[in-house]
Amino acid sequence: MLVTHTEFKQRRDKVLTYLAEQGKKLLIRSGSEKIFSYDVHYPFRVDSDFYYLTGFTEAESALILDPRAANPYTLYVRPNDMEREIWDGRRAGLDGAKAFGADNVMDIAKLDDSGDGWLDDLSIVHSLRSIKSAAEIATIKRACQISIQAHQVLSEELVPGIHEYELEATLNHVFRSQGANGWAYPPIVAAGANACVLHYIENSSVIKAGDLVLVDAGCEFEYYASDITRVYAASGSMTQEQQDLYDVVIAAQQAAIAAIKPGSSFKASHDAATKVIAEGLKNLGYIKDTNNADEIKKYYMHGTGHSLGIDVHDRGIARVRDRDTIYVPGMVTTVEPGIYVREKGIGIRIEDDVLVTSDGYEVLTAALAH
Repeated sequence: MLVTHTEFKQRRDKVLTYLAEQGKKLLIRSGSEKIFSYDVHYPFRVDSDFYYLTGFTEAESALILDPRAANPYTLYVRPNDMEREIWDGRRAGLDGAKAFGADNVMDIAKLDDSGDGWLDDLSIVHSLRSIKSAAEIATIKRACQISIQAHQVLSEELVPGIHEYELEATLNHVFRSQGANGWAYPPIVAAGANACVLHYIENSSVIKAGDLVLVDAGCEFEYYASDITRVYAASGSMTQEQQDLYDVVIAAQQAAIAAIKPGSSFKASHDAATKVIAEGLKNLGYIKDTNNADEIKKYYMHGTGHSLGIDVHDRGIARVRDRDTIYVPGMVTTVEPGIYVREKGIGIRIEDDVLVTSDGYEVLTAALAH
């Protein structure tokens, strides 16, 4: 793992300092397995805040941070159980969990969350999560590299007549074959009018000649996400109308990325993209007034980016709906303007992952051609 036990401890120490100032203690659970259907579970994915502070990934675990206790960090886990481990896989158990730096390791059955003094606001954890360390950035970069490779392989396999789900399978194959945990979110492979559904995940249609295919897909590597969107022409080239709209989206993304620098804001980036899209839509005859928000929203109805990290829509001070958030070095954001002409079945979105640096930005997914 690129993030070390030392870094997990540094994170906990920062939270313990905050808890001491507030006179509080903190409990976070790792989460429980969920039923997919009778006797079958969904694959377990650990709670992101729990992982951020522990590096431990097992279900039915919990941490308590209490700066007033003799052992400030207690990790509660499932004990070893040979019968369950035969069926469900190995557990770290109490002895194995000691490697994760806890002052004390206890059986989860002994967890006591009664009483008061518990912190019920995780904003301190989310604030820490919003600024990525060197190790976190390296992990995200690796996730981006794998996702770039997946998109490149997909683009080579895309031909009219193929199903969306066949391309989804290609993405998932590359993700896992390159060591990723899997997808960071269900891949979107949306041909034609399907691309006008922002979170389309059915991926069941046949791709037809002349379709544009919007592919929004990124992997998760060591619990950190990537998030890339590209649009491919099924027949190898776009119609003039498709190309004109595509060029507007590319210009909008370039304007949004150029606005990223320390001290600027999500809003400035979003406004830069929106301005280009409005002018492009007017020049192409889709709208009449570049100042009419309702006209613009018909074709561009979402934000231009979101924070990226352990969650694909990462928690922290940089949130999807908090467009006044100021960019700080170490933040990682997506930039993803789009245009959706539902009446013509054209949906175009281009998305890249961008690191805020001390003097501007670095596009982490620049190696994947537009």
